[in-house]
Amino acid sequence: MTLLTIPNTFEIDSDVFPTLSLTERDRRWGNVREFISSNGLDALVVFGWDRNANDSYLTNEAQHSIVLMTPTEDPLVFLGDVPINRYDGAGARYERWTDNWRSGNPVGGLVDALGEYGLTGATIGVVGLSSRAVGQWSGVIPFSTWSTVLQKLPGVTWVDVADAYETLTLVKSAEEQEMIRKAASLGEAASAAYVAAAGVGVLESVVTAAAIDAIVGGGGWMRAPFILERAGSHRFGWGQPEWFSMGGRPYALQKGDSIASELFAYYGGFESQQQIDVVIGEPDALLRELEEVCLESYHAGIEALKPGIRFAELAAIMDEPLARSKTWNTGPMVQTVSPVIYNSATRIDPGVDPALAHLPKLPGGVGLDGDFVITEGVAFAFEPNALRDGKRVCIGGTVMLTDRGVEELNTIANRLQVVPA
Repeated sequence: MTLLTIPNTFEIDSDVFPTLSLTERDRRWGNVREFISSNGLDALVVFGWDRNANDSYLTNEAQHSIVLMTPTEDPLVFLGDVPINRYDGAGARYERWTDNWRSGNPVGGLVDALGEYGLTGATIGVVGLSSRAVGQWSGVIPFSTWSTVLQKLPGVTWVDVADAYETLTLVKSAEEQEMIRKAASLGEAASAAYVAAAGVGVLESVVTAAAIDAIVGGGGWMRAPFILERAGSHRFGWGQPEWFSMGGRPYALQKGDSIASELFAYYGGFESQQQIDVVIGEPDALLRELEEVCLESYHAGIEALKPGIRFAELAAIMDEPLARSKTWNTGPMVQTVSPVIYNSATRIDPGVDPALAHLPKLPGGVGLDGDFVITEGVAFAFEPNALRDGKRVCIGGTVMLTDRGVEELNTIANRLQVVPA
């Protein structure tokens, strides 16, 4: 039986480009001041480095800065150089959340400011020593930087609060939800461009470029890993194609191939994701079987998603079709998005796949990564994927739980797309 996708979608005007207001700024600053108080802290220091740019929650800019927040003062932003971009005509178009910045050595500036604020013997929370984000579990602060902080501030008691801080940012206000809807609409346009570009004889790089062009041309951006892509008739790996790093001619698509990408469509710092999977010519029986597994997982997750369910429960529901169908996955079936910090299990039981028998060792997996109670205002990447016998299918897009219910913000990526051979 084929499951039909009837998404709860909302039209996004391509000529409307939402921004966050000072009211949203004040809401966030209030959230963080409450966070400081409830965690028994005197202040909070956020190292906004790497992909998720945690400084942006306080500044609305991805400057990869260090930010000091106290219960009474506006955030103080430490930058390596004077942010001259905000003072020319182009920068003047944008409303800034704070002018409270200092340039120069950011760590030196932080040390000086804590002395001025009388916080050299305080208990201070720090974001950046660890992270829930994929690939950032050991944090984003370089060893030498943190060693200098400890040396210069021996009286400070540092408390790693990254997990709680990142989780705080998951629940989106009405304004933030509009930003995610816009990001997902850019991902929808990228999915359409991807499908339109695919065909016999087309280089995989051309298809990839079409998606990127749609995102950036529509007023969005991307962050690392920018885009994942793999093409061919036999594929069970996942990630960036080898030509990204090794060179060589990108593969030219042939009848019977499929080409798939994980798109990371950002708008205003808000991430959406789309799992676009395109087949050149009519899919074979195995691809359709794998698609059915993914559709079952997707729709089971949509049906289960509601306020009060735990993330672990949602993950278990979406994982279940894999075991029953004797398939496995190379990525999570579901993860939070904006930020990506909670993930369902990956590479569940790859031993079921005879196509892996020639490998010297079966690939390892990662179990369910964290749990929380889901509330309205949380967005997810629904990305069910199923593999067997050298074939892979992955579908899905951005899904958000709001006071309107479950919003499925993408349509094209929610099932295999077929182009003529």
